[in-house]
Amino acid sequence: MFRVRNDVTLFVLKDQLNQINCPLNHKNTGRMESVEYQRPSINSVGRVQLSHMKLKNDDDARTMFSIFGPYNTKGMIELDTLLVKSFEYIQKSLI
Repeated sequence: MFRVRNDVTLFVLKDQLNQINCPLNHKNTGRMESVEYQRPSINSVGRVQLSHMKLKNDDDARTMFSIFGPYNTKGMIELDTLLVKSFEYIQKSLI
């Protein structure tokens, strides 16, 4: 688990994720290309459902942080990220 500052621009969020990635995978010099979030919502019977949300701009990043708070104050936000480098490059760096 890693902590990132909240209430930041999408550019700053990607930069934070890059800073986390570099020490973990120093052979991979790729930069974050996209960030995706599983947004929670409550359906008509009271169950929490997750909707896929790709962060495209600063408003999306702010929305992600503002939505997350009411659902979970102690847990973590799960983000899916995409690096610019190819899968083959990443696979070689793990060996």
